[in-house]
Amino acid sequence: MDFLYKKHPKGTYEYADHKKIMDIIVMIIMFALAGGLYVIGLISTGSNKNLLTIVAVLGLLPASKMVVSVIMSLRVRKCDEQLKNKIDEHTGDLRGMYNMYFTSYDKNFLLSHLVIYGKSIVGLAAGDSFDDKAFTEHMSELSRKEGIKDCFVKVFTDQDKYLNRLDEINELSDEDKSAYGALYNLVCNVTI
Repeated sequence: MDFLYKKHPKGTYEYADHKKIMDIIVMIIMFALAGGLYVIGLISTGSNKNLLTIVAVLGLLPASKMVVSVIMSLRVRKCDEQLKNKIDEHTGDLRGMYNMYFTSYDKNFLLSHLVIYGKSIVGLAAGDSFDDKAFTEHMSELSRKEGIKDCFVKVFTDQDKYLNRLDEINELSDEDKSAYGALYNLVCNVTI
């Protein structure tokens, strides 16, 4: 279903809203298909003891998975547009990603924006109650499992400090900013 998100890929500012809409549409279609198959089987045989009932029940499994995806999509709060404009002024050539929602077994983490460069993730938390220590441990563990050693994670809650850090990163050599492939893939795989 990645083709549904090609217009607004993960990390773009528009992705959060686009994902909510697409997930809701897909969920409705899946439930309608399962319901339609059940009704067709019921009408054609006069009983719910038929093969279409089994197919309809099995069709509820991916539909139910989409319900979970919709619920998680609704939890993502978009970054304020004024903040987005400020961030865009400071991002430069860096690979920035907006509205990233990380999930772990214990906590969920919402970042308004993050930048990946080299083996480093620098982000801006969506609220003051962000648990930086838990997020750092979570990302360090995930990166170790993926074979990415010495991953550095820093999350700011202060916008001005984050913007200053973006300016500092932009002053680094291009070599330091370009090697982010494995870490970028990891972030894309563990976020909603």
